[in-house]
Amino acid sequence: MTNINNDLDTQPWYKQGWPWALIAIPLLTVIAGVITFIIAANTSDSLVTDDYYKEGKAINSNIEKLIHAKDLGVIANISFEQQANLLSLSLTSNTSLPKTLELFLSHPTQKTKDISIVLSNLTGGDYVANLEDLEAAFWHITVEDENKTWELKGRWLYPDRKNILLDNSAY
Repeated sequence: MTNINNDLDTQPWYKQGWPWALIAIPLLTVIAGVITFIIAANTSDSLVTDDYYKEGKAINSNIEKLIHAKDLGVIANISFEQQANLLSLSLTSNTSLPKTLELFLSHPTQKTKDISIVLSNLTGGDYVANLEDLEAAFWHITVEDENKTWELKGRWLYPDRKNILLDNSAY
């Protein structure tokens, strides 16, 4: 006579764990794919521009403005008083100083957080503006005169650095 092994598992497949583990892998992959698609469809890509050719040509104009600022000896010293939310800029130049300056703070990753400020001349080369709700980031700074003939550029690690010197010495 033959010996029959009665130790075989007689539970149905849906009561065992290994089939569910095998089914869960592709199911979780599909769910992750759907979530990724929803995020991609609802989030705009703010770092990509539609008119890249025009912006590429504008780079040459920006470099000319930076070189012009260096030729004029334009130097800006920016300081920020966090308790008073006061941004002050001290400007020196070999030519006459403008009545107002435009300061652009560009967020490194999110275009919607960019800030544009008009600085008013108090006396001599001192300019001030109120600056509130600035989040911690490595901000890109651009300072332009009112006629947009020159510009200064730099980077500011806020809130670690309170003073920034912009002098276009690299150009």
